[in-house]
Amino acid sequence: MIKIKIRDNNKIKSSEREWSRWWRIPRLISYGFGIVSLFWYFWCVIGLIIGVFYYIFLNDKAWKRNGIVLASAVGFVTIFVHFYKEIAPLTLVIWFSVIFIISYLVIVIILGILKRKEISYQKILQWAQSYQRISNKKRNAIKLAIIIIPISLWSSVSIDLGVMFDNSPKLLWFNNPTMAKINEPFEITVEAWDSFERLSAIYKGKVEFSIKSYNLSNYNLILNPQADLPEPYTFTGQIFGSDIAYEIRDGKDNGRHVFQASINTLGFHYIIINDSITKNTYYSNPIIIKNFTSADPFIVWGDLHTHSELSDGTGTPEHSFYFAKNIACLDFNALTDHAEIMMFNPWSLNRLETSTNAAYEPNKFVTFHGIEWTCVQTGHYICIFSGNSLLKSPVLDSYFTVKSPNALWNILDDFTSTHGVRALALPHHTTKEAYIQDWTYTNSKYVKLAEVSSVHGEFLFEPRHPLSYVGAIDEPPKYTNGSSIVDAFTMGYRMTMYVSSDEHDGHPGHSLSHTRAYIGHQRPFSLWNTRNEHPYPGGLTAVYVDNLTREGVFTGLENQRIYANSDHGRPILIFRINGTKAGDGSTFIASNQTDHREINVFLAQDGAPVALKSKAASVTRNWVPNWNANIEIIKNGNLWYTEKISSPIVNISIIDTEAITGTTYENSCIKRGNNYYINQYSDNPIDPSTLNTGGFDYYLIRVVGENGRMSYSGPIWVEY
Repeated sequence: MIKIKIRDNNKIKSSEREWSRWWRIPRLISYGFGIVSLFWYFWCVIGLIIGVFYYIFLNDKAWKRNGIVLASAVGFVTIFVHFYKEIAPLTLVIWFSVIFIISYLVIVIILGILKRKEISYQKILQWAQSYQRISNKKRNAIKLAIIIIPISLWSSVSIDLGVMFDNSPKLLWFNNPTMAKINEPFEITVEAWDSFERLSAIYKGKVEFSIKSYNLSNYNLILNPQADLPEPYTFTGQIFGSDIAYEIRDGKDNGRHVFQASINTLGFHYIIINDSITKNTYYSNPIIIKNFTSADPFIVWGDLHTHSELSDGTGTPEHSFYFAKNIACLDFNALTDHAEIMMFNPWSLNRLETSTNAAYEPNKFVTFHGIEWTCVQTGHYICIFSGNSLLKSPVLDSYFTVKSPNALWNILDDFTSTHGVRALALPHHTTKEAYIQDWTYTNSKYVKLAEVSSVHGEFLFEPRHPLSYVGAIDEPPKYTNGSSIVDAFTMGYRMTMYVSSDEHDGHPGHSLSHTRAYIGHQRPFSLWNTRNEHPYPGGLTAVYVDNLTREGVFTGLENQRIYANSDHGRPILIFRINGTKAGDGSTFIASNQTDHREINVFLAQDGAPVALKSKAASVTRNWVPNWNANIEIIKNGNLWYTEKISSPIVNISIIDTEAITGTTYENSCIKRGNNYYINQYSDNPIDPSTLNTGGFDYYLIRVVGENGRMSYSGPIWVEY
């Protein structure tokens, strides 16, 4: 007997209705979550997955449509943000997402109205019927294309197989202290880097050490320097690579090893390593060996401007400080997350304060409490503090609580006096149109340093100025005076140049966002669209200190005893005028207006491969350091003298016999109504006659390497 099973359609329909009612709320919540993910950089893939899932698996035609619209929005916003650089990515994705949501809601409402009133809706039905008449094969091809297009758009800029899987070693980088005492041991940290400047977990090469030395006085080569260098060593590593090798804690080197050495000959020295894998020879940063005493200041290196997941950066504060100390080999670091973001997470300020104090190791690694005040109209300031507390109340938010620079200065006055600490406010990316700097609000009590270079570019000159060799992102549509650091000096504001990274990728002291490793799947992960707008390598600042403590480093910064470098390199740069060194006011007092000035520059270059805009540090077979460079002396905002060099260590002296005249910004002001302003972006009326150097000259040094590395010192002011 054949049994025939008859379906109960009423039961099936009832079950479907019950399922539909149960699924209605989760379906809506899930879709809303997909829309929110549009803002989440790489993790907008969540919205893509939700949209594709709805299109493939839901039976409701309206929700199928909703799904593919969401997936398409993710695909288009991802590729649009990647290629369109005229607007900050975060701003762009916010506007795109808001417009997308509103536009889609409007279209749905219009279709609903048309359906009810049957106005022109017949045409839509006719189109749908014509689609039904297409063969199944063609319809399936259309459906497949609808799915593939958003996936392809997202994948084309969000997936990089090289970053995912290529961790093979390409070069060696190593670091030793800039200054050490004769015969005393010091550490050499050797790292194998892959194509993206990450540690190569699979590096198993053999390294052999040697040394090249130069006389302290005449800079001639020392033929037989005495040094106790490490024995040849073979690294241990993994079979498979890792994009975050330093997190592998299995006792193997994983691309990094620390050695002990000492040098027994006075001089300037380069440690040299021969590598068995790349077959190249690599130079360290220069090291000075002298009979230093405890009274002699020494040079330390750090990064004052970095971000974590507490605002729009990447990784935990603990991760950032670990990387800064152990992988970037910094002596000091300030984690300076955005106040206007942290104010929405009340716990984040306490977390930042606690983490900063926990990472502080006097005489080993200094951490500063810091926070960023973000003002669109007048420019950003990084605020760092000398003490053990972070300014948490009021939160330095420029939208609600601290709306003007003058309000910021008042709050810093209150905090420093109440807590018995000092503070510095550091302007940065000054020429960016989105946050263009208004120097007329400068408070000399706090604004002693200005960030001349970062992941955003160089800000010494307006990006289109002939002396701006590398440019900067987000330049105003027209050439704009009054925002560059040289313009600020010309106005008479006596600051000193420093360099930081402003990294948002979890790598203080050595950002990776100028390489393809800015990609969203590079760990530490990020929810923010901030990596793909940072095409320049971040830099470092050198500080002369009496001791490696918060007090010691902060005093060096506050007294402007610094110089800086545009990437991970650590040269030695000493700038003097008639014996007066940059720092401690950086002022030389001439006896009269025509007193001769002897400008002296000493430079010992770093031999490491150089990172450039949108390009990782790299070498070729038989690579050697490129020592060709120009030492530029910039006087009163103009290129006054250039010295071409071709050796690692040079010492030049130039005599300036011209009369001291000073310079002025007065003629560059613009007039609106009855008032004068420094440029069209300023809202602060100014007396143009006050914007000058008071009749005094200023000089600064920029070293422009043929390899792309830049170093900065000064300015020094010459009065009479």
